[in-house]
Amino acid sequence: MPEANSPEHVDVVVLGGGNAGVAVAAQLRRRGVHRIAIVEPSTTHTYRPLLSYVGGGEASLPTAQRSQASVTPRGCRWVRSSVETVTPAEDPDGDHMVACADGTRLACRDLVVATGLVPDDDALPGIAEALTHPTVVSNYLDAATRTWAGIRGLGERGGHAVFTLPRPPVSCSATTLKPLFMALDHWDGAGSGVWATVLVDRPTLIGVDELDRTILDALRDRGVRVRTNSTVVGVDADARRLRVRTADGVEDAVDYDLLHLVPPYRAGGYIERAGLAGGHAGLVDVDPETFAHKRFPRVWSLGDCADLGTDPSGGALRKQAPVCAHNIVASRRGTDLRRYDGYTVAPVTVSRHRAVLGEFDRTRRMTSSLPSFLSPLKPRLLTWAFDRYALPQIYWRLILRALA
Repeated sequence: MPEANSPEHVDVVVLGGGNAGVAVAAQLRRRGVHRIAIVEPSTTHTYRPLLSYVGGGEASLPTAQRSQASVTPRGCRWVRSSVETVTPAEDPDGDHMVACADGTRLACRDLVVATGLVPDDDALPGIAEALTHPTVVSNYLDAATRTWAGIRGLGERGGHAVFTLPRPPVSCSATTLKPLFMALDHWDGAGSGVWATVLVDRPTLIGVDELDRTILDALRDRGVRVRTNSTVVGVDADARRLRVRTADGVEDAVDYDLLHLVPPYRAGGYIERAGLAGGHAGLVDVDPETFAHKRFPRVWSLGDCADLGTDPSGGALRKQAPVCAHNIVASRRGTDLRRYDGYTVAPVTVSRHRAVLGEFDRTRRMTSSLPSFLSPLKPRLLTWAFDRYALPQIYWRLILRALA
């Protein structure tokens, strides 16, 4: 047992017990790394891509969740706490130090940062307060069941629905549009007088020309107004009004009857305080191909909080976790590191039961895992069923166990 106030020495500390953290820990275990600690405060692990279907009335919240204990890889220690401070070692032979809110102190040889993103309250003040209002919902802020309630309520009374797509970083940008398309089908079926606007805080939707055209055509066919280069800078939930700034600095007000808010995000503050961040939204400054930190040896990062130059997604993590784990082990052995090409996937439902898979790489070039004779941009029932039913099972049964 370590002495009082002395750190516990482990081989690897993984900060974050979400998709990225659990997947990379499982991959490390399969490669023979034994003493691994995962720092994660939540007792519930959520498969977040399924929250879009919860918000669209196509799934229940319990189907998207498991206990954190049940998904923690066998042989890993789960530290149920949040990160307070990180002190990375500049000496290649030194230990990284992690201090947790519950008083736990950890020293490790390799440190993996996978804590995802947090709402950027400086960029948009009052996010938490806005979510307490019944007309403000968000699949991204643990309010997916309220999203479906809000969609049904607006369908009964009619009015203006506003959906926001913030500037990067945001996990799986296209997912912000899933509840909108499912809502449009519900509102059409209800015969309600609902009209919708999407406020996009960037010049394009995703930044992949072919995919953007497909999504924009689907939105325009449904009569949805799309405003690009529109930054939400204020929310007055009581007045049901947004303050929006255009790229040239002009501000105007947008009134709504239902707001699906995806706020601007950034990485956790401890990353900047530790000197691990680069210049953009506090993301961890790593080599985007190897996941190795550009300054500190034996510090690694993957997932939403890493500056990888690609659109983060759960599908991207399926590629990232094996590469990151391989590289941690390879760096110890002095063997070649593997490279991640920036692959990501953005499944978009363009109707309640039709979806486009939307696969692309770091250069924003479309790729496809479909047979060559199938168009990757054609909305399909099979793609929707794969995203809604098959992928969650692959996640729980294979990805989190390093079997895929």
